[in-house]
Amino acid sequence: MAPPRAASEPATLWAGIHCLRLLLKAVWPVTPKHDPVAVHDASRPPRIVQVNWPAWRRGVRPGQTLDNALAVVPSLQSLPRNPAMEARLLEQLALIAYAHSHQVVLDPPDTVVLEITGSRRLRGSTDNILSLLEQQLMCTGLDSRIGTAVTPMAAGLLARLGRHADSHTALQRLLAQLPIDRLALPQGSRRALAGCGLRTLGEWLQLPLPERTRRFGEKFSAALLRRSGLQATALDHWCPPDECRLRLELPAATASSGALQFIFRRALDHVQAWMTARDHALTRLRIVLEREDRAGTILLTLGLSRPGRDDNHLLELFVLKLESLRLPAAIDALMVAADSTAAYSPPQTDLFSGHNRGDAWSALLDRLDARLGEHGLASLAPCADHRPEHAVTWTRPGNTIPVTERSPPRPLWLLPVPRRCPRQRLCLEDGPERIESGWWDGEDICRDYWVARDSLGRRVWAFHEHRPRKGWFVHGFFNAWPISE
Repeated sequence: MAPPRAASEPATLWAGIHCLRLLLKAVWPVTPKHDPVAVHDASRPPRIVQVNWPAWRRGVRPGQTLDNALAVVPSLQSLPRNPAMEARLLEQLALIAYAHSHQVVLDPPDTVVLEITGSRRLRGSTDNILSLLEQQLMCTGLDSRIGTAVTPMAAGLLARLGRHADSHTALQRLLAQLPIDRLALPQGSRRALAGCGLRTLGEWLQLPLPERTRRFGEKFSAALLRRSGLQATALDHWCPPDECRLRLELPAATASSGALQFIFRRALDHVQAWMTARDHALTRLRIVLEREDRAGTILLTLGLSRPGRDDNHLLELFVLKLESLRLPAAIDALMVAADSTAAYSPPQTDLFSGHNRGDAWSALLDRLDARLGEHGLASLAPCADHRPEHAVTWTRPGNTIPVTERSPPRPLWLLPVPRRCPRQRLCLEDGPERIESGWWDGEDICRDYWVARDSLGRRVWAFHEHRPRKGWFVHGFFNAWPISE
């Protein structure tokens, strides 16, 4: 039976996350602090949709035409909207929200809504959930606000103000005071409401229903009620994508290692959130650096010997890759793709020290691999072949090749070439083991293997060959390498 709910906790509660400057961040990853910048849409004529504080202070406002804004501030720099980057930033917010609730709804272009009632038992209280959300949002570098309400659309609306309504009564009181321009309505709709002398949502709601329908139409009235959360609406729940790919454009082309590390850190935040939402761990990360001169791309691969999601370790490997790389041209974009993942398994730490000693070995292998290159390290692994000469193969350290069939004991030391040995010098102890294989590649053998003792008392692995030649041979030693005869 579920524990009783506190009297102050509503039965259903939604949280909204609103990014204040998402449209600006999509085209200006590093927003100038002193220069006026803005974003305009693709309408005719283009209109300003978002500005930074220096532009606002000089009189540039959303809704102005681009020509009027330039007339007010000639030094204004404005770029067109980047819908693809806006969608990626909104997805980054959704990935953070998905770590707290499976009911996540996108409210483009800059708001995400999530149901947090089910997380109370895990986090303890609503305040704990909101505090953790705020900490995670601060790490993204996106200036965001959080609001709560008992309906999803109202939660997204109150997030624009950073207000909270944990009951229907409190929600109606806040909505009545809500300015019309905070409803994110089209410019024409806002002008129509302002032309009727309406400044707040409460003033619009006080109009009789027939009057609202006559002035603004039934479709607009229903849309405004849904937008304010006063009328139920169907929700399209969001799920994290199956693949993680992200392309980030640099503010300016550069060959600086520090600038590339900064943009890679931003990409890692997105990959980390995706892995947390999908409960995955990374084994291989592909990085593509796009050259400014469009003469090709530079491919970097970060491979992990053990699945993990430590972004500091990945950043260290990226730095090692850059140190051994000489960039032929400036880089203006970076793309990352999580090509290979595995199910996440939390690291097992030592009971007394609190450290995972196994991570030190895998981290060393990763650093050596990043420094020496993908083919700089190799290790031996068993191979599913009965012929001793083909029973091992070279592979990447940490990779294992499954061999399901159990074989009899094999010697630790195997001679590069079998050494002929007279039969009278061998004392057979165990065998024979018939190995007849390799007909498909032209290296077929037919041998009877024995465990024997030679004239010096060493335990050896000997065989009697039937083809391609006959005779007795020593192929390996179980306990010592033959330094001399």
